[in-house]
Amino acid sequence: MRAFFKQLVWEFKLLQKNNIINVSLAVTLIYGLLLFFLKDTENLEGLMVVIILNDPTVIGYFFVALAIYTEMKYDILSAIFVSPLKVHHYLLAKIIALSLIGTICALILAFAILGLDFNMLAFTIGCMAICLISASLGVFMLSYTDEFLKFAMRSVPVFLTLVALPLIHYFQIVDLGWLAYLVPIQSSIDLIDYGISGTPFELWYVVPATLFFVLAFYRMAYYRFSKAISLKL
Repeated sequence: MRAFFKQLVWEFKLLQKNNIINVSLAVTLIYGLLLFFLKDTENLEGLMVVIILNDPTVIGYFFVALAIYTEMKYDILSAIFVSPLKVHHYLLAKIIALSLIGTICALILAFAILGLDFNMLAFTIGCMAICLISASLGVFMLSYTDEFLKFAMRSVPVFLTLVALPLIHYFQIVDLGWLAYLVPIQSSIDLIDYGISGTPFELWYVVPATLFFVLAFYRMAYYRFSKAISLKL
């Protein structure tokens, strides 16, 4: 466990050195300004769900891939994989570090618009779960490419599906019915929506679904990373 926490601290240092933390905060500032100027809109809660869903998802999905690709480009992974560092520790530290940054950025947006008038616990769990799922999916997709540009191009339909499906259901553009239970981040959106506006959610579904998809996506990412990325080194 001590080795993992050392790696987690090191990941934060790397993210800061590569300006990923600064870029994340800059993106959050842009979203915050957008929300501020649109705070008098009729459906502010819905707009917040859209932006808060988008912000940590982008941070988790694209930035974890950018961080790993940078290490691949400069042959840092070669040294990592001949060291005693476990692949689990490496991946978990990266995913958790970016997920914490994404969650903090989402909380900044919530504090800026709502102050303390929201359920912080449900909101934080929902945002953290979205970050963990999107970061794991980013690692999974990166394992199929060797260039960040290719990764970004191939990610467009995957990323849009991840974000668009729950939003289509959330705004009742199309009622997915029971299929909504199969959407990976639907339970996380339910938690965020409850945190912002108090909309009731189905406890029997939200808690186990959130845990299941977080663990399933990480296992999927770990398997692909250990089998594909490490073979390219």
